[in-house]
Amino acid sequence: MSVQDLPSLHRRYVDLGVEFKAAWTFHQFLQGLHKFFASASIPAYPTDLSEIHQTLKLVSEHLTSNRGEGVTELLDGAAHQLEQTVAILAAADVRVTPPLLRQFFERVKSYDDQILAQMVRFYLGRAVEDGLAGDRLDKVDFLLTKMGEEIDPVTGTTGLRSPTRLRPIFEGFWHAIEGLAAEPAWVEERKLELATFRKELAAAENIEQFTASRLVARYRDAKRLLGRYLFHPEIVLAVVETNLAFKRKIHSEFKAEEGRILKESQRILAAEEAFLGSATGTDLSALRRAYDEVERNQRADNLKLEDLSFLRREIEELRPRLLSADRGTPSPRLDQLDVGPAHELVAPFLSEIVSALEGTDNRASAKEAALSRDLFHLRLEAREVQAFRRLYVVAEGDAELERFILEAAALRQRVVAEASEISGLLDESMVTREAPIFEQARRTTRLAEEYVGRFGELADEAVRKGAFAEAQQLQLLRMRLLRDYAGLWLLAHRPTG
Repeated sequence: MSVQDLPSLHRRYVDLGVEFKAAWTFHQFLQGLHKFFASASIPAYPTDLSEIHQTLKLVSEHLTSNRGEGVTELLDGAAHQLEQTVAILAAADVRVTPPLLRQFFERVKSYDDQILAQMVRFYLGRAVEDGLAGDRLDKVDFLLTKMGEEIDPVTGTTGLRSPTRLRPIFEGFWHAIEGLAAEPAWVEERKLELATFRKELAAAENIEQFTASRLVARYRDAKRLLGRYLFHPEIVLAVVETNLAFKRKIHSEFKAEEGRILKESQRILAAEEAFLGSATGTDLSALRRAYDEVERNQRADNLKLEDLSFLRREIEELRPRLLSADRGTPSPRLDQLDVGPAHELVAPFLSEIVSALEGTDNRASAKEAALSRDLFHLRLEAREVQAFRRLYVVAEGDAELERFILEAAALRQRVVAEASEISGLLDESMVTREAPIFEQARRTTRLAEEYVGRFGELADEAVRKGAFAEAQQLQLLRMRLLRDYAGLWLLAHRPTG
């Protein structure tokens, strides 16, 4: 190997090192996804990155000492391994959706521009081979915008970093793409087109006008047509500036509208009992799904205007029925509740449970609601919260079963209250078991015995249907009632003397 070959070997080593660093960064990113988003369905993958790193270190030592012997073979081996590893990483990247990428960088704050730049270089390498479109375009678009944004420490608004600072980085991306050239006139046309989007965005006075214009869809189409020309330094600066303009518009000027829609949705969902005679469970279910989708996208910084528009349409459709219900009589919920012969025993406790559940956040999980401060004293199970929601939030399931579960929860409250009252009497003075509370307790235990038996029948039926999780929950409720009922029975029936 002659000395004259060393410069070309060194250039090859540098290029391979750049590609390796991008692959290593992307590998670390995938590891981070596994750590922070355990539910992300990204399969495990083999990697030779550590071995490649050792090979590159050995090449560096050879080149530093001006020894070219064996370097070509080492570089060939490292290049082959790296090509295979990058292909594996690219296959894993198929499972990384744009929203997941955004959530990761919104959650992980300890990263710098170099991390973002290496991520872009990884995608850039794939774009050279496979083009830049679909999810890959969306992910690169996000990363470039993240690199270009700067938050004002005083106002908290997001703006574009100094182009002088960004241009060298973007020029590096552009020069990494071989065989592409753009005519200055064409570049100016694209910049003018992007400026037109920004002007149209600024002119939008409300979200209806914004949505009707299909501005977001048209802007996305324009970016897709750019393909790899997105990386041209002048174009990417204009794209990032336009992206940030859209972000500011959605997060500031439309924030009040967004808040109004969510507030109106909450009002409808909180007053769902008024809809029992005027809106179907399907209506409310669609509204709740739209509301939950908007909230999830807000938290993930992935708000879609079409979701917000759909939520508004649901509101507009349901509002007349809400107003009609508001003008009518108060909610007949408890009056309509058919609890059969147990009504006089469970009704007061059932009313307390329903009233408490009405004030809970229906967006929280049933378990979270049961353990919340407002419900904790009622000692409810998640399945009992679920029964309330299935009856009065989104009508679903077997209404008779859900009503029985709520009645049983109320009966358990009565059992505990009467046991406490009898225990207090026995502690304070000698009383005969002919006192009214004992007769009342004996009535309660007879009813509780019927409910325990009914729970057993329902659990057996669930098993026959193959609903084993439901059977387990019903058995848990049965055992809780049985335990409390047994204590009251002993107090009410134990002989005196």
